[in-house]
Amino acid sequence: MLLAGKLRNRCYAFRGTVSLVLQGLDMNVDDIDILADQKTALASNRLLKEFLVKKTVFSQSDRFKSFFGQFCLNDVPVEVMGNWQIKDLKGNWSRVYKAAPEERKEIDLQGKRVFVTTIETEIEMFTKMGRWQALNKIKKQWQTRQQQSLF
Repeated sequence: MLLAGKLRNRCYAFRGTVSLVLQGLDMNVDDIDILADQKTALASNRLLKEFLVKKTVFSQSDRFKSFFGQFCLNDVPVEVMGNWQIKDLKGNWSRVYKAAPEERKEIDLQGKRVFVTTIETEIEMFTKMGRWQALNKIKKQWQTRQQQSLF
């Protein structure tokens, strides 16, 4: 809730396993990932300064590029990714993920509205990352939930 309050009126969405758990899927959560646009990612240095571990700056590895920063809140690692791109197994860069309206949805969390990435966006990103075991788990739970909603 604290993070949502700090990021209010910004372009962000909780993503990864946190997003999936908040949407009712059974996943293991190790940290909190926040997908954002470049402006919000860079603003996180100021908005989350009391939790700063590694300042948000542009970063690129052989698999990812984004404006990336690390924070720690109550011993929970928090990573901010702004304008995130993933290199697929064929060496092609993905589109830019930046918590755009089509990549996120609003949910109610303890009476407050927060943004999370859509399950479709998560499936797309997990596919690009080649995280097959997690991807199969997501798809199976999502399909079961869709089938149950038909009854």
